[in-house]
Amino acid sequence: MARLVTISETLEGKVFELTEDKLTIGRLPDNSLRIEENSVSGHHAVLTLSRDDYSVRDLNSTNGTRVNGQKVVEAKLINSDILTLGHVELRYESDTKKNTKPLPPPRKGIDLSETSPINYKPPPKSFTSASPFKKKKGPEKLFQYSMMGIGGAIVILIIIILYRLFFGT
Repeated sequence: MARLVTISETLEGKVFELTEDKLTIGRLPDNSLRIEENSVSGHHAVLTLSRDDYSVRDLNSTNGTRVNGQKVVEAKLINSDILTLGHVELRYESDTKKNTKPLPPPRKGIDLSETSPINYKPPPKSFTSASPFKKKKGPEKLFQYSMMGIGGAIVILIIIILYRLFFGT
């Protein structure tokens, strides 16, 4: 039989036996598992039995639901997982023993001093671009630059005309 054992200091040692296929967890009295702690939402999460183990689903709680330190919306629980509801930590204990480990703790950042430098190699001379757009050459490029110049001149001319219309000189 599965159970949740509270490991937070304020409720340490309290055990919740998981006896139903679907259990709600929260602060309000209408939940299957009631945790009277301010950081736990009124209806915080739901546990659902699937095969031999439970899955947890967050019910849009204010302080979130975490499994082994990772914020989750829904996750399958395995033996020894740490379930955190708000500030309350519970250890999931199950008779089902699996060859899996809990998620590692979240990493704060990557220490680049431990990584090896990337060895950049230029592409071979036979490499060609996979771009569907052809490179413009000669007259095509000249035409493109000419159109950009004419467009720029038209924009400047419009600005001058508008300036004279509104500020008249």
